Amino acid sequence: MIPSLREFPYPYRCALAISSDIDNASSHESFIAIMDYLNSTSDTSFGPGLGLEIGNSFWFFNSTDNYQLSYFKGLTSQLSSFAPVIRELWESGHIDTIHSWGNFDKGGFSRSFAEMGLNELQKANVKIPVWVNHGIGLNHQKVGNYPHMFGDDQSHEAYHLDLAIEAGCEYFWTGKVTHVIGQDSHPTFSVQSKLMIQWLMKRTRYRHVIDPIYDDGNQLLFPIQFRDQTKTWEFIRYMNAWGKEQVLDIHDLATQLSPGMVNQLIKNRGFMLLYTHFNEHVNMDGLPKVLTKNLSYLKKKNFEGDVFIATSSRLLKYKEVHDYLNFKVDSSNDLTNIHIDSKMDTPIGEKSVERNQLFGLTFYVDHPPKTKVWFNKEELEIKRNPKDESGNLSVMVPWKKLSYPR
Repeated sequence: MIPSLREFPYPYRCALAISSDIDNASSHESFIAIMDYLNSTSDTSFGPGLGLEIGNSFWFFNSTDNYQLSYFKGLTSQLSSFAPVIRELWESGHIDTIHSWGNFDKGGFSRSFAEMGLNELQKANVKIPVWVNHGIGLNHQKVGNYPHMFGDDQSHEAYHLDLAIEAGCEYFWTGKVTHVIGQDSHPTFSVQSKLMIQWLMKRTRYRHVIDPIYDDGNQLLFPIQFRDQTKTWEFIRYMNAWGKEQVLDIHDLATQLSPGMVNQLIKNRGFMLLYTHFNEHVNMDGLPKVLTKNLSYLKKKNFEGDVFIATSSRLLKYKEVHDYLNFKVDSSNDLTNIHIDSKMDTPIGEKSVERNQLFGLTFYVDHPPKTKVWFNKEELEIKRNPKDESGNLSVMVPWKKLSYPR
């Protein structure tokens, strides 16, 4: 057998990230409590921690009169009491998404706000890999060639895309959603039928919609060229299976993460970024019982090796590296050597590969004990796996979960 890449890290059969927007977070206290519950293994306000790897998003600014969590107070340069929490989770990787530079539902965004935010990221020496558009029409910072989106238009005062790229953003969500359970998945009846329904809806009920909706295909990542000619990645998020947009708050999350959905994702063998606002409508007296039950089921399927779970940025990076990795194989003296290239050719251009971006890569091989994996002339630590459901043996660069700091 010529070594080839397994679709998911061994032994998983699908992959999930929970992509939560910071909108309408109930409180500073509840934000911390739910992150502790999802990521730690300690006793938390909501019970024993699940020990998963779930990320979150943030804002720098808030232009509204409503209570919102942000790094700065309002539109000032004064740090909020929440800023230390954001910095701590930047550094651990558990805040990896910028939900635009801030909540500008009342308008007023200009490039100077992006410059202030970028300066804070550079002082902290962190990068934010994921950008998610926020809000209604007056949030002119949104990127994408749609109405009221000017963040990538160099002729507009809201232009900032070059600064977002400098901040580390590699993966952009312009607003496209899907109701297909699992992207880049196997062509099961569930997937094919839902794609057909979306295709028809796009050309009938939504034929006059010019805001982002969904593409005809079922890719998680696809190339996008913005109006300033920047080429990068766009991604799609899963909303729900039934096609009607809900509040997408902590209560809707229970339905989105139903055992039926999880089992269908496993069956479809897909990748998924689930779109939610799990900080919204959180009551410190406890989470909805059905949600804790469904999260426990998700943890069980993760522990049993069915569902691979990672933050949004790590899942997107894994998918990108998996799909475009360059490697060579040589065999001598009954030994197989896999040499991974530090550059990969992608539809958006050549990109560098770093060692910590190889975690989870799994190669099917004939003789794991006689296989070595190399990167930049250095032998990598590998784990040798037994046969999976395909009947093939494999070796993998071990996945290393983020260390939760709290």
